[in-house]
Parts: sequence; structure tokens; C-alpha cells
Amino acid sequence: MRAKLLTLTLMLALMPFSATAQDDPPDIPAGWEIGIDTPQDTEPIFEIGLDGEVSVKFWIDNQNMVAMSLDIEYDIPFDGSANGPETVEVSAQTNKTFDFIINQIDVAAFAASQSDRFIVTGTVTGYAGLPTTGGDSKDGEGNVTIPMVVDLTIDLSESSGPLNAGTTSSLEVIVSNEGNAVDSVYKVTVTDSCPLLDVGGAEELEGIAIEMGENLTQILNITTSDSHPTKNCVIEISIQSRGDIDAGRSQTADSDESTVSIVEDRGDTSDGGEPSDNDDGSSNDGDVVSQNWTPIWPGSVIITLLLGALIRRRN
Repeated sequence: MRAKLLTLTLMLALMPFSATAQDDPPDIPAGWEIGIDTPQDTEPIFEIGLDGEVSVKFWIDNQNMVAMSLDIEYDIPFDGSANGPETVEVSAQTNKTFDFIINQIDVAAFAASQSDRFIVTGTVTGYAGLPTTGGDSKDGEGNVTIPMVVDLTIDLSESSGPLNAGTTSSLEVIVSNEGNAVDSVYKVTVTDSCPLLDVGGAEELEGIAIEMGENLTQILNITTSDSHPTKNCVIEISIQSRGDIDAGRSQTADSDESTVSIVEDRGDTSDGGEPSDNDDGSSNDGDVVSQNWTPIWPGSVIITLLLGALIRRRN
């Protein structure tokens, strides 16, 4: 009997112990988050367009078991504004994305590449359709960057007067940088409507850095051929900006034109067949003499006849 009891005790000791333990209850999600939507989890940095606008998205992740309502506020830098929803609804355990536009930014008024933060603030106003007071607020943040505004202008002066064939003159050209970054002339092109006219010096404008709000002045040398006929010659100058080229835009930044009057050199024509000044003077003098006479009063003729008759009677 004792041996059987010992055997039973050993068997019970060797049997695996099994107990039914109740699993812990699963974690119930609670809370919510807000953020700025970016592709492939990149930094939320957005470059503003030249029109002063950029499209952005923000998301709200509602981890609560009930739907929630929120008020949305926007804080935009560079004196800009936002056009987006002011109230949103997000269902329970849902992540929802919303679009808005940052706009009304005068990009030319700020230096290129300048960056500043914008903030989207969400404030809870209700759960499951029931209003709540003192709802918590959270922010989503990102950055917007000012683009480079290319604005090179060119001004070509007018000619001071006619230019004789075979002589030289000059025109002043001024390039102004009215953009928001340092820029330079990438290429300058000069054309004219007269093949016997030569314009030089324009290439000196290329490659020189022009600060914001500054000017670059150059003198163009105008040379005419001795055989140039009398003609009005139109000179046109156009420029391309380095800023445009770097941005992949092959376009003309600005152009201007000026008209130069060329007078043909006819040489000395005093021996030609035209009448001289002396001939003209003689002709004029003759006209003056032929017209310089005093008219006779008719009564003087009668008096003369009467006097003659009296003299005859006395004789």
C-alpha cells in the first residue's frame, strides 16, 4: 500500500501542470494626433509658387472609439493666408486627410530661399456628436520656402541725334535686377536693321553678378560704314537671365530697342548744276529794281498842260 501511494505521488509530480489563465484584455486605443502630409515621409517643406501659392495636406488620426469634431486654425508666415476647412469630422479609429492652400504671399518681397514655419492647429469640440468644453488642442507643423523671382530688366537709351555715315557714336544700356536674389546676364543678343552698322560692347554685360535692387551699366559703341545710305536703323538688345537658365527656363528676360538715324555722306556739291547764291541774289535785286518806281498823280499832268498853254499865249 505504501508503495502504491509513493508511485501515485511520483506520477502526479511528473504530470504537466495545466492552469487556465485568463488572457489580459486588449489595449483599447485612445487619443488622437494631427500632422502634415508629405510624400514618402519626407520633411514637410514646401516651396511656394511664383504666384504666391502652394497646396498642402494635413491629416488627423482619431484613435478613440467614438467620432470626434474639431475646429481648425492656420498660422501662415510671410503675411500669407490659408484657404481650407475650418471644422472637420473624423470617424472613430480613422485617419483622414484634408486639403488646404497657402496663398496671398508676395514672394518678390522676400529674399529667395528664405524659409519659415506654418502651423495647423486642431481643437476638439465634441465626441460622438456631443459638444465638449475645454477640448484639447494639437498642432501640425511644416515649412514654406520663398522661390527665386527672376526679374532682370534692360533699358537702351535713345540716340542724341542723327549720325553721319563713316562716324561713330554710343548708346547707354542699363540692366536692373528687380528680382529677389543675386542674378546675372547669361546671354545678350544684339540685332539691327542695317547691315552696314556695327554695334559692339554688349558682351561685357554677361556674367557679372547684379545684387538685388542694383543696376549694371554698359556703353554700346555704334560704328557706321562710309558708304552707309541715309536710313533709320533700329537696334534691339535682349538678355537671358542666369536664374532662368538654372531653373531650366530658356526664355528672354527682357528686351529694348532704339532707333538711330544715319545720314549719307554726299560730299561737296557746290560745283554742281544747282544755282549759286550770287545768281539768286542778282535775280532778286532785278526784281526789286523793276518794282521800285513811284506812280504819277494824274492831276499833275493837267497842271503841266495848262502851264504850257499860258506860256504859249504870252509868247
